[in-house]
Amino acid sequence: MSLSSYEVEQKEIEEKIWSFLSVEGSVVLDFGVGQYAESTRKLIDMGAAVIGVDSDITVLKNHTNLPATFVQCDIRNIPFKPHTAGAAVFYFILHEVDPTFHETIIEQVAVISRHILIVEPTPGKFSAYRKYAELWKEAMHAVGAFEDYRPLSYWETLIQANQWNVLFSKTIEHKENIPSEVIERIVHSTIGTWREHSVPEECSEKMRNFSEYAKKKGMKWSDVAVVIGESRTYHE
Repeated sequence: MSLSSYEVEQKEIEEKIWSFLSVEGSVVLDFGVGQYAESTRKLIDMGAAVIGVDSDITVLKNHTNLPATFVQCDIRNIPFKPHTAGAAVFYFILHEVDPTFHETIIEQVAVISRHILIVEPTPGKFSAYRKYAELWKEAMHAVGAFEDYRPLSYWETLIQANQWNVLFSKTIEHKENIPSEVIERIVHSTIGTWREHSVPEECSEKMRNFSEYAKKKGMKWSDVAVVIGESRTYHE
């Protein structure tokens, strides 16, 4: 399997995810801007008026060149008024949030935004990825953080129980194996990230050992869960 076919699939899946959402001319809350502001940049390209939200002010300051408004806040206590946005986007972010707060967050957003988009990794069908996900979960839990992947049904149930109707839900499958050289880069980057967060060295050693296992066994990314909901409490 060549690197190019892997890259083509990654691009196709990303394009497919965003094709489910129409935001041109709408105010969109992008929760979890992150280091590279990938979802923020994409929403801007799609013609949205973006409000980027993150708990880290340093992260937000790094993106002040983008044509967006940025707000620092704790995602558990969202400061926006009712009817602020046409859509709220959680793009690969909620698995990093303490799951005991998921209901509170989703219910708050139902008053603020007409629609919601949740995009999340699933636990994975194959042994190599499941092991990778377990290592991430162990590392994050060791420092009081979270990296907990859930099936599509979890996100469907979550929004339905917290003032949303499910308009669309889908699982998108990865079919291409991750190339060995990409696995090496992922492992190297992961260990660097863990060091920044003071993750115990034993976790990093497990990830180093995992690299050879994954290259020999073959690893695909997990399926991606995509859910779009419409608020039951948002009124003009």
